[in-house]
Amino acid sequence: MAFKGTLREFKVPDILQLISLQKKTGILTFTSSDGFITLIFENGLIIGVDAFPKKLETRVGHVLVKQDLVSEEMLQRALVIQKRTNQKIGEILLSMGLIGKETIAEALKNQAIEVILSLFKWKKGEYNFKIMNSLDDSLRTIDPIATDNLIMEGVQMLDEWPFIKELIPDDKLIFEPIPIETKNIEITLEDREEIQSEDKISISETEANILKYINGVNSVKDLVEKGVFTEYKVYKSLYNLIKKQIIKRKGTSKTDKLDDALFEELKLGAESRVRNIFRVFLLIFMVLFVLTFFKPLRPFQNDNLVTDSALFEIKSPMVQD
Repeated sequence: MAFKGTLREFKVPDILQLISLQKKTGILTFTSSDGFITLIFENGLIIGVDAFPKKLETRVGHVLVKQDLVSEEMLQRALVIQKRTNQKIGEILLSMGLIGKETIAEALKNQAIEVILSLFKWKKGEYNFKIMNSLDDSLRTIDPIATDNLIMEGVQMLDEWPFIKELIPDDKLIFEPIPIETKNIEITLEDREEIQSEDKISISETEANILKYINGVNSVKDLVEKGVFTEYKVYKSLYNLIKKQIIKRKGTSKTDKLDDALFEELKLGAESRVRNIFRVFLLIFMVLFVLTFFKPLRPFQNDNLVTDSALFEIKSPMVQD
C-alpha cells in the first residue's frame, strides 16, 4: 500500500506530521528535477535518511574532514575500501580506529537533519510513501529522530529566512568577534528565554559554540560545512550575534566606511555621466528622426522648386542689325 502526490497538493510538514501521528512504517521518497531524498520511518520515527546526488555518507565524510577528525587521505582510503566491500563509511572508519562510535552517530544525525530541513525549501516535486510491515536492518542508519521538533524548526526556518538573508546575504562573508569582557556574557539554555540587560549579554549554547569558530578567517560557508550545526542554526546564530553586537563583518571600520563612501561617490558620478551621455544620444536620435520622416526643409529642396518656363521665361537681349 502507498500514497503519493505532489508538493503543490500536500506540503512537507503535513506529510511528515501525518506519518508521525499515525506511527507508520515505510519508505518516503521525495523527487524533483534536482534529485531525490529518501526518509525511512519506523513507527513514525525517522531511522534512515539518504539523498542524491550528494549521499548522506559523502556528507558525513566531508564534515569529518572539515572538523579535522580524519584526514582527506584517510577518507579517500576508506572510500576505496567501501567500493570493494560495500560497507558504510562510518563502519570502515571505526574499524580503522580513526574515530569513535559516538562521533560517527552525531555526525550522521546532524547531516540527516540537514537533509530533512532542506526539504522544507522545496517548492516543486513529488512524494511517494510505501507502507511496509517491517524493515531490513540495513535501512537503519541513524538513531531514531522524532519529527515534531523537526517540523517546528523547519516552519520557523521558512519564516525567519528572509530576515536572516537580508543581514547575511552571502556565504562568503567573514565575521570576527567584537572585543567584549567575557564576564559580561551569560550563556543560557536553548529553551530558556534570553533576558538582555545593560551589564549582561545573554547568548544561547548554540551561539556560544558557533562563537568558538568565528575568528576572522572562517567564512559563513566554512562554518556550515563544519557540520557542527545545521545551516539554519549557523545562520540564525550569526544573525543573533550580530544583533547583540558580539560579532561584526571583518573589516568594518571607519576606514572601510570612508572607502565605501568614496566608492559610492564614484558610483554616483559614473551613473550621472552615463545619464548625460544617454540624453545626448536621445537628442541626436530625435533630430535624425524628425529630419528623416517629417522633412521640414522640403520647400527649399531644388527638385521641389517651381521651374516652369512659362512662369520664368528668360529673355535674351535682341541683337540690332
